[in-house]
Amino acid sequence: MTLFYFNLTMKILLLGEFSGLQNELKNGLVKLGHNVTLAASNDFFKKYPVDINLGSGSNIYTYKLRQLLYPLLKLGNMTGFDVVHLVSPYIMPRVLDLNFYIIKFLKENNKVVTLSGAGTDPFFVAYSEKTMRYSPIPWDEKIDRNGKLHYMRSEAQQNSMRKCVELVDLIIPIMYEYYSTFCAAGYQSKTVMPVPIPIDTKRHHISDNFSRKKLGFFHGLNRPGFKGTFLIESAFGRLQKKYPNDVECVIAGKMPFNEYLEVLTKTNISVDQVFSYSLAMNALYSMAQGKIVCGGAEPESSLLYQGEMPPVFNLQPDENSIFEVFEHILANRTSLESTAYLSRKFVERYHDSLNVAEKYVECWRSI
Repeated sequence: MTLFYFNLTMKILLLGEFSGLQNELKNGLVKLGHNVTLAASNDFFKKYPVDINLGSGSNIYTYKLRQLLYPLLKLGNMTGFDVVHLVSPYIMPRVLDLNFYIIKFLKENNKVVTLSGAGTDPFFVAYSEKTMRYSPIPWDEKIDRNGKLHYMRSEAQQNSMRKCVELVDLIIPIMYEYYSTFCAAGYQSKTVMPVPIPIDTKRHHISDNFSRKKLGFFHGLNRPGFKGTFLIESAFGRLQKKYPNDVECVIAGKMPFNEYLEVLTKTNISVDQVFSYSLAMNALYSMAQGKIVCGGAEPESSLLYQGEMPPVFNLQPDENSIFEVFEHILANRTSLESTAYLSRKFVERYHDSLNVAEKYVECWRSI
């Protein structure tokens, strides 16, 4: 394997953004003194800040068109970096073979290229039903894709994914789900143990609102089949009918990221996903604000935390068990403030962006 020797300060390109992950990582890397550039589309309605814009638009059509053109037009700005870290092999949508040639260009014109295991990719689509007891993909296909098979299931997409993975130097997954599927695909030797999602804890503060009469439950609407919104919605309906004077349940989404964080400050219980095994960005932002979180907290997720389980109410894809979790929270509302404090401390201990950024730097220096 070729060895690359970095100066103390590295020039780093973070490529792609879908959830806030790369912005949080950039924040930590900059604090460590590195020179970091973030190149990405703004993911349409979310409007994440970027340094090199790879696609934006006033509507979904202009957004998609620019997503196809901008990465090719701005390749000249993506050379000469010590590290290029991709959040996904899909730098532009759908056309994975074209993405392969972009990754090949990046590999030839930069020192190190690494790939995050951080979202839906052909390996997750193909293997999550084998490595997990329950997967979001069947419900994504049934609800979000109107009964059509996910396009990433195709043999062409699988083969293109393998070509892309062969190019990169290392895979850095953010949680058990993606670690397990890259290993199942045969890339365990190229995949490091999961590195926690970074969160800039100094940007988020505990908002004390547990004293109000009604407990506020909030679920962010985005890919309802994938996240199990249909199960959460049913449980919310039962909860409001049984406890009309004690709870307020809200499902809302498709909003800019800053607006989403503002909505989050006004809620008590953040309900994330029912098909996840681990804590994703929404759950961690909520915990950083001292919210009670319901979401992915299966035993496998403790792989990130030296065997420790997060102070989160685990949700499984069953409406009755979800409703029971909500009832349990309501029955124990006097202890919610202490749980909120533990949530915040957990994020500080395991997800602080400065500490996580150091782990990424260790991965890059190990190549």
